Amino acid sequence: MKSEQDFVTFLEKLKSYDRNIIKGIGDDCSIIHFAKNKKYVFTTDTSLLGPHFTKDYTPEEIGYKCLATNISDIASMGCIPLYAMYAITIPKMSEKWLRAFYKGTNKLLRKYKISIIGGDTTRGPLSITIQLIGIQNNKILQRDGAKVGDNIYVSGTIGNARAALLMAKKSTGHKYFRKYLVNPTPRVNLGLEISKFASSCIDISDGLAKDLKNIAMSSNKGFKVNIDQIPVTPKLNKYILPKYREECILGGGEDYELCFTANKKYSLNINTISSKLKLNITKIGIITNKGYEYSLNGKVANVKSKGYDHFADS
Repeated sequence: MKSEQDFVTFLEKLKSYDRNIIKGIGDDCSIIHFAKNKKYVFTTDTSLLGPHFTKDYTPEEIGYKCLATNISDIASMGCIPLYAMYAITIPKMSEKWLRAFYKGTNKLLRKYKISIIGGDTTRGPLSITIQLIGIQNNKILQRDGAKVGDNIYVSGTIGNARAALLMAKKSTGHKYFRKYLVNPTPRVNLGLEISKFASSCIDISDGLAKDLKNIAMSSNKGFKVNIDQIPVTPKLNKYILPKYREECILGGGEDYELCFTANKKYSLNINTISSKLKLNITKIGIITNKGYEYSLNGKVANVKSKGYDHFADS
């Protein structure tokens, strides 16, 4: 095994022993059917000092981001977050640090009416693990439903978090982009809206190139993407050198926007949702039968960005 995906593929082969498991390993959340017309989704993420947050983060920012990234998984399934369980490892007991941490967390708990129902606390190097449980009474979005001819969409703007990491700290550009890195917005309302018709969905956590490929692989399809159509903030073009542009918008990750596919007949529905939520939703390509093709300035582009992998350097 050389990558996260290799490990996931290995785990997918393990036998499941409960018929209520609709989807186990291989998506943003697992799906369990407990009662008629009620399906619950479960997701777990661990955030560590280094790959997920750095020493310049305040405890409040850590508390917010760790929960926001988990909620984003629930959003990508078109579900409503309900319950949270926290497993926190901290170097020492500090009331000041913990109160600040939960101040950041509480912003999202209140916004989405999420209840903390349990967890664990231990002593050691800083590590935050959160399990979230969500619900959807109707259709739950998965990665494996994309159809040939479906349009590919992304929400918001892409590449901002990576741009923050590329900029010198305390520079004007870093100060602008840092809010996208530290305070991502989970697209829960968008997920709920598109769950009525979208064929597949994923949140952009590891880079658009990798996450869209995950949809294609799960759906056994290909795609064509026009890089010129991928939405970015004007300031990305201002502050990021052209040689780093691809890394930001295709390889960087941590955008936590939604990438989804839908039949072209739903174009008007998507425009309506965009206006309703005051959120840009942009078509960037189409699903094909096979192959992964990018174009830039009207020509086929050789994309080198593969997205983030925790074990890429091991």
